[in-house]
Amino acid sequence: TWLYIIQISGLLLVCVLQFFNSMILGSLVISFNVSVLIARTIQKNLKKGGFLNRLGKLILHVLLVLCLTLLINKFIKKILNLESDEHIFKFLKAKFGFGATRDFDANLYLCEEAFGLLPLNTFSRLSSTLLFYVYGFVLFLLTVAAVIVAFRNLSGSNQVHLKDKMEEYTVTLKPEAAYSLVHTVLFGCLALSTMRMKYLWTSHMCVFASFGLCSTEVWKLILKCLHLYTSQRV
Repeated sequence: TWLYIIQISGLLLVCVLQFFNSMILGSLVISFNVSVLIARTIQKNLKKGGFLNRLGKLILHVLLVLCLTLLINKFIKKILNLESDEHIFKFLKAKFGFGATRDFDANLYLCEEAFGLLPLNTFSRLSSTLLFYVYGFVLFLLTVAAVIVAFRNLSGSNQVHLKDKMEEYTVTLKPEAAYSLVHTVLFGCLALSTMRMKYLWTSHMCVFASFGLCSTEVWKLILKCLHLYTSQRV
């Protein structure tokens, strides 16, 4: 909750410092943060019930957040009479093949190489510094751990022996690691779809790879898989 409040406060401060830039108020991120806080108030018992019950609640929660985001955003734009970012949505619609557009700004973006797909030679250049190999390894390891931990949390299993068994083979995924994992996946999708956005992904790749190399949990898991685990080696 504090994370969402800090993000909203930061954006409102940016709006004031940019001489009350109304475009920031009409951004999707403010609408999203507000909708999440509303959805959290409405749905309080997400962790009750069996696996299917929890999964259903989670899917409903996601749909509720997305619908509220679009409604709040539309409402804000209607009140403030904002149309300054409409060309971005037209560009995205045309880029992903959902219809052509005659909007000049959107077509200008479509002609620009920087707004095209990420070229494949990017991966070879990232591999030449060994960054991509380390990043891919850490990403694979933490993704597997995240899937297992998420399944365990959704199943609501509190059996001690099962929990111990799980922790033998998985990294105990910390909140900050899970947060960074989600970010790096989203930045990756953004970079793959729009080359210009790769500056976000490549810098985050360095941070994420560094975290993997310096994480005692990751090395603990690797050594356990190789049957070489001792606390001294970690």
